[in-house]
Amino acid sequence: MKDKLHNFNNPIILLGNGIPPKNPAILKKFKIANSIICLDGAADKLISIGLKPDIILGDLDSLAMDQEEYPCELVLLDDQSKNDLEKCLSWCCEIGITELSLIGFTGGRDDHTMSNLWVILSYAHKIKLVIYTDYSTIYCVKNKSSFKTLPGQIVSIIAPDKDIKITTTGLEYQINNSNLISPSNGISNVANNKTCTIQSTDWVWVFLNHTK
Repeated sequence: MKDKLHNFNNPIILLGNGIPPKNPAILKKFKIANSIICLDGAADKLISIGLKPDIILGDLDSLAMDQEEYPCELVLLDDQSKNDLEKCLSWCCEIGITELSLIGFTGGRDDHTMSNLWVILSYAHKIKLVIYTDYSTIYCVKNKSSFKTLPGQIVSIIAPDKDIKITTTGLEYQINNSNLISPSNGISNVANNKTCTIQSTDWVWVFLNHTK
Protein backbone atom coordinates (compact mmCIF):
# COMPACT_ATOMS: atom_id res chain seq x y z
CA MET A 1 0.00 0.00 0.00
CA LYS A 2 2.71 2.48 0.90
CA ASP A 3 4.32 2.21 -2.53
CA LYS A 4 1.04 3.29 -4.15
CA LEU A 5 0.47 6.14 -1.74
CA HIS A 6 3.97 7.56 -2.08
CA ASN A 7 3.06 8.23 -5.69
CA PHE A 8 0.63 10.92 -4.53
CA ASN A 9 1.76 14.32 -5.79
CA ASN A 10 0.97 17.79 -4.53
CA PRO A 11 -1.39 19.52 -4.56
CA ILE A 12 -3.43 16.93 -2.65
CA ILE A 13 -7.04 17.59 -1.64
CA LEU A 14 -8.59 15.90 1.35
CA LEU A 15 -12.35 16.09 0.82
CA GLY A 16 -14.64 15.84 3.82
CA ASN A 17 -18.30 14.90 3.93
CA GLY A 18 -19.49 18.38 4.91
CA ILE A 19 -21.41 20.85 2.77
CA PRO A 20 -19.88 20.88 -0.75
CA PRO A 21 -18.37 24.23 -1.78
CA LYS A 22 -20.10 26.50 -4.29
CA ASN A 23 -17.44 29.21 -4.57
CA PRO A 24 -15.96 28.99 -8.11
CA ALA A 25 -12.45 29.70 -6.80
CA ILE A 26 -12.67 26.69 -4.50
CA LEU A 27 -14.14 24.45 -7.20
CA LYS A 28 -11.16 25.28 -9.44
CA LYS A 29 -8.87 23.62 -6.92
CA PHE A 30 -10.28 20.24 -7.90
CA LYS A 31 -9.09 20.83 -11.48
CA ILE A 32 -5.48 21.50 -10.45
CA ALA A 33 -5.25 18.78 -7.80
CA ASN A 34 -2.98 15.86 -8.61
CA SER A 35 -4.56 13.62 -5.97
CA ILE A 36 -7.92 13.64 -4.18
CA ILE A 37 -8.41 11.70 -0.96
CA CYS A 38 -12.04 11.31 0.09
CA LEU A 39 -13.27 10.81 3.61
CA ASP A 40 -16.06 8.24 3.51
CA GLY A 41 -19.26 9.62 1.91
CA ALA A 42 -17.40 12.56 0.38
CA ALA A 43 -16.51 10.13 -2.42
CA ASP A 44 -20.12 10.15 -3.61
CA LYS A 45 -20.16 13.96 -3.69
CA LEU A 46 -16.96 13.98 -5.74
CA ILE A 47 -18.28 11.39 -8.18
CA SER A 48 -21.50 13.42 -8.57
CA ILE A 49 -19.49 16.28 -10.11
CA GLY A 50 -17.72 13.97 -12.54
CA LEU A 51 -14.45 13.40 -10.66
CA LYS A 52 -12.91 10.25 -9.22
CA PRO A 53 -11.26 9.78 -5.82
CA ASP A 54 -7.75 8.36 -5.67
CA ILE A 55 -8.52 6.67 -2.37
CA ILE A 56 -11.37 6.56 0.17
CA LEU A 57 -10.68 6.55 3.91
CA GLY A 58 -12.90 6.24 6.97
CA ASP A 59 -15.50 4.05 8.64
CA LEU A 60 -16.88 3.34 5.14
CA ASP A 61 -20.40 3.29 6.58
CA SER A 62 -21.83 6.30 4.73
CA LEU A 63 -21.04 5.25 1.15
CA ALA A 64 -24.00 5.26 -1.23
CA MET A 65 -22.82 2.28 -3.28
CA ASP A 66 -21.33 -1.11 -2.52
CA GLN A 67 -17.59 -0.83 -1.88
CA GLU A 68 -16.64 -2.82 -4.97
CA GLU A 69 -18.37 -0.23 -7.19
CA TYR A 70 -15.87 2.51 -6.37
CA PRO A 71 -12.98 3.01 -8.84
CA CYS A 72 -10.23 3.18 -6.22
CA GLU A 73 -8.79 1.64 -3.09
CA LEU A 74 -10.77 1.89 0.15
CA VAL A 75 -9.07 1.92 3.57
CA LEU A 76 -11.03 1.22 6.74
CA LEU A 77 -10.16 3.53 9.65
CA ASP A 78 -12.27 2.38 12.57
CA ASP A 79 -10.67 4.02 15.62
CA GLN A 80 -13.73 5.26 17.51
CA SER A 81 -11.63 7.40 19.88
CA LYS A 82 -10.98 9.96 17.10
CA ASN A 83 -13.22 11.87 14.73
CA ASP A 84 -13.04 11.22 10.99
CA LEU A 85 -10.64 14.07 10.22
CA GLU A 86 -8.24 13.11 13.00
CA LYS A 87 -8.15 9.48 11.87
CA CYS A 88 -7.46 10.56 8.32
CA LEU A 89 -4.70 13.02 9.24
CA SER A 90 -3.03 10.39 11.41
CA TRP A 91 -3.06 7.99 8.46
CA CYS A 92 -1.72 10.65 6.06
CA CYS A 93 1.16 11.43 8.41
CA GLU A 94 2.01 7.74 8.71
CA ILE A 95 2.36 7.30 4.94
CA GLY A 96 4.46 10.44 4.50
CA ILE A 97 2.07 13.10 3.19
CA THR A 98 3.42 16.53 4.20
CA GLU A 99 0.69 18.95 3.09
CA LEU A 100 -3.02 18.90 2.35
CA SER A 101 -5.77 21.19 1.13
CA LEU A 102 -8.89 20.48 3.20
CA ILE A 103 -12.31 21.04 1.62
CA GLY A 104 -15.72 20.02 2.98
CA PHE A 105 -14.85 20.19 6.68
CA THR A 106 -17.07 23.13 7.65
CA GLY A 107 -20.76 23.88 7.37
CA GLY A 108 -23.46 21.56 8.58
CA ARG A 109 -23.07 20.74 12.27
CA ASP A 110 -21.32 23.50 14.19
CA ASP A 111 -19.81 21.08 16.71
CA HIS A 112 -18.10 19.24 13.84
CA THR A 113 -16.68 22.49 12.48
CA MET A 114 -15.30 23.51 15.87
CA SER A 115 -13.84 20.06 16.46
CA ASN A 116 -12.15 20.11 13.06
CA LEU A 117 -10.49 23.47 13.78
CA TRP A 118 -9.00 22.03 16.96
CA VAL A 119 -7.87 18.92 15.11
CA ILE A 120 -5.88 20.96 12.57
CA LEU A 121 -4.34 22.83 15.49
CA SER A 122 -3.17 19.56 17.04
CA TYR A 123 -1.69 18.32 13.73
CA ALA A 124 -0.19 21.61 12.50
CA HIS A 125 3.30 20.67 13.74
CA LYS A 126 3.21 17.43 11.72
CA ILE A 127 1.62 18.38 8.41
CA LYS A 128 0.89 21.62 6.54
CA LEU A 129 -2.88 22.09 6.44
CA VAL A 130 -5.07 24.72 4.82
CA ILE A 131 -8.88 24.68 5.04
CA TYR A 132 -10.83 26.17 2.12
CA THR A 133 -14.47 27.18 2.61
CA ASP A 134 -16.95 29.22 0.62
CA TYR A 135 -16.16 32.15 2.89
CA SER A 136 -12.49 32.02 3.83
CA THR A 137 -9.14 30.29 3.71
CA ILE A 138 -8.07 29.08 7.15
CA TYR A 139 -4.47 28.54 8.21
CA CYS A 140 -2.92 27.33 11.43
CA VAL A 141 0.51 28.96 11.81
CA LYS A 142 3.31 29.58 14.26
CA ASN A 143 6.40 31.81 14.13
CA LYS A 144 6.43 34.12 11.07
CA SER A 145 4.13 33.60 8.09
CA SER A 146 3.38 35.78 5.07
CA PHE A 147 0.07 35.87 3.19
CA LYS A 148 -0.99 37.38 -0.11
CA THR A 149 -3.83 39.83 0.47
CA LEU A 150 -5.86 42.48 -1.27
CA PRO A 151 -6.31 45.95 0.23
CA GLY A 152 -9.55 45.90 2.17
CA GLN A 153 -9.57 42.13 2.65
CA ILE A 154 -10.73 41.03 6.10
CA VAL A 155 -8.12 39.08 8.07
CA SER A 156 -8.92 37.52 11.45
CA ILE A 157 -6.53 36.01 13.98
CA ILE A 158 -7.74 33.73 16.75
CA ALA A 159 -5.35 32.59 19.48
CA PRO A 160 -6.24 29.44 21.46
CA ASP A 161 -4.23 30.75 24.43
CA LYS A 162 -4.28 34.27 25.88
CA ASP A 163 -0.52 34.17 26.57
CA ILE A 164 0.45 33.94 22.88
CA LYS A 165 2.24 37.07 21.69
CA ILE A 166 1.51 38.28 18.16
CA THR A 167 3.15 40.79 15.81
CA THR A 168 1.65 41.81 12.46
CA THR A 169 2.50 43.94 9.43
CA GLY A 170 0.33 44.90 6.48
CA LEU A 171 -2.86 45.18 8.55
CA GLU A 172 -4.81 48.30 9.43
CA TYR A 173 -4.78 47.52 13.14
CA GLN A 174 -1.19 46.51 13.86
CA ILE A 175 -0.28 44.21 16.73
CA ASN A 176 3.20 44.62 18.17
CA ASN A 177 4.39 41.70 20.30
CA SER A 178 1.15 41.75 22.24
CA ASN A 179 -1.47 39.34 23.52
CA LEU A 180 -5.02 39.41 22.21
CA ILE A 181 -6.90 40.82 25.19
CA SER A 182 -10.05 38.81 24.46
CA PRO A 183 -11.05 35.84 22.24
CA SER A 184 -12.62 38.26 19.74
CA ASN A 185 -9.88 40.88 19.79
CA GLY A 186 -8.23 39.63 16.57
CA ILE A 187 -11.43 39.43 14.53
CA SER A 188 -12.09 41.60 11.44
CA ASN A 189 -8.73 43.24 10.93
CA VAL A 190 -8.23 44.69 7.45
CA ALA A 191 -5.38 44.23 4.99
CA ASN A 192 -3.90 47.48 3.68
CA ASN A 193 -1.27 45.99 1.38
CA LYS A 194 -0.69 43.15 -1.09
CA THR A 195 0.89 41.05 1.67
CA CYS A 196 0.61 40.77 5.41
CA THR A 197 2.80 38.98 7.93
CA ILE A 198 1.77 37.39 11.19
CA GLN A 199 4.32 36.30 13.77
CA SER A 200 3.24 34.39 16.86
CA THR A 201 4.93 32.62 19.74
CA ASP A 202 2.59 29.64 19.40
CA TRP A 203 0.00 28.26 16.99
CA VAL A 204 -2.88 30.53 15.99
CA TRP A 205 -5.70 30.31 13.47
CA VAL A 206 -5.65 32.85 10.63
CA PHE A 207 -8.77 33.46 8.53
CA LEU A 208 -8.39 35.22 5.18
CA ASN A 209 -11.91 36.09 4.13
CA HIS A 210 -12.59 35.84 0.42
CA THR A 211 -13.06 39.12 -1.40
CA LYS A 212 -16.10 39.57 -3.63
